Amino acid sequence: MPPQDVLDEFSRYVQNDIPIRLIYIPEIRPVSRDFVLQHFLPLVQQITEKDIEKWISSNVDRDTAIKKLVSRVVRYAILSHRWLKEGEPGFRDIVNRSIVRERSPSPGFEKLMKACRVANNYGFDFVWSDTCCIDKTSSSELDESIRSMFRWYRNSSMCIVYVAQSSSIADLGRDEWFERGWTLQELLAPRKMKFFGANWKPLTNLSNDKDTNSPVLFAISLTTNISIRDLCYFTPKPSAVDQRMTWAAKRKTTRGEDVAYSLMGMFDVGLQIAYGEGAQRAFCRLIEAIMQANGNTSVLNWAG
Repeated sequence: MPPQDVLDEFSRYVQNDIPIRLIYIPEIRPVSRDFVLQHFLPLVQQITEKDIEKWISSNVDRDTAIKKLVSRVVRYAILSHRWLKEGEPGFRDIVNRSIVRERSPSPGFEKLMKACRVANNYGFDFVWSDTCCIDKTSSSELDESIRSMFRWYRNSSMCIVYVAQSSSIADLGRDEWFERGWTLQELLAPRKMKFFGANWKPLTNLSNDKDTNSPVLFAISLTTNISIRDLCYFTPKPSAVDQRMTWAAKRKTTRGEDVAYSLMGMFDVGLQIAYGEGAQRAFCRLIEAIMQANGNTSVLNWAG
């Protein structure tokens, strides 16, 4: 048996720091955190005191070492993409299995299946997609998902990015993926990313397109005006407001309130989700939350 503090951290991590549910790739069905716990438990049980000691150093204490070991075991891929106007599979579609049995699957379901195949090829048993892994009929689940989105992307072992309009790195800057509000945090949060263009062809042969020497990263920096350093080592916090707001300024969201909600993770603040309040009110609440967190009134310059 592993040390008790390893089991405690494993339970805490799965129940708090990964998505509420994931797609279990072998069966193409959504599964709960309890399923994920049982799936990875045999691997966690192999962690020994000797493993922990290998990680402990002058800069890493026991708790941090255990967190690193657990997060390396609990692996899942996460999808970042531009939503189609119609035909994306929803949570109920996957639960009821009706869409899985269709002879002529929708483009959205085909995209999900391609993402599952890619994730599986990289050795993952689980993948998360915002189209079908959130029960949007549950207000509490939707609220938790939106508040936790940055953390879920940050904790993923790989972010699979599908830029459907790009055939090469040269096309990347014109892809709609760079125009959407939610994809900003999906760009900044993951530590490892792999970009796939039209027909799901990888844009590079690198294992990680977020490597500092990646040609994809240079193209992204040029397109977004975000430095290579910020792209690779971004830390969520309520500071550098002017710069970070500029990154988001020209991006669009389908729901007006999402302009504010999509930035919560980037500034490491929390807002209650209240669709229907309107874009202006949501953004003012975001500004207020940032100001309360950093104590700097200069953020009011963005309050409109």
